Amino acid sequence: MSAVVFLAPVRDTTTPTTIYARDEAATIADEAMVRAFQREGKCALQGADIRGIQAVSIATTSASIVFAVDQACTAMKGDYGTTTGYGSSQPATPAAGAGAIVVNLAGLTTNTLYHVRISVTVGSYVTLSPDFTFRTL
Repeated sequence: MSAVVFLAPVRDTTTPTTIYARDEAATIADEAMVRAFQREGKCALQGADIRGIQAVSIATTSASIVFAVDQACTAMKGDYGTTTGYGSSQPATPAAGAGAIVVNLAGLTTNTLYHVRISVTVGSYVTLSPDFTFRTL
């Protein structure tokens, strides 16, 4: 769920009867729609932008998730699990700040597909990344 401010009038792609006005702030649960509006220059995040998410150092029971944020965050974490329901969370290192960030995951199951979503907080604004996946060895 991302907090955004609209830079132009926009029709909600999920609920077409909903139209957001220029300078209107909203919290949107559909992250794909938020990213599409951002690409089109129709909205801006009120929180931090999460960039370059990658799973690295993948092993049989562990992996590291790296990403970058463009402004100082007050909290950051990775939600992960074998479905998009996630089920587990791990704080990022550092837990607050900006720049290059890592979430170290341990206790994973061998040869298993994991879903991951990054959550960052700036003040009262929370930004969630789209879901992405990786497989342990």
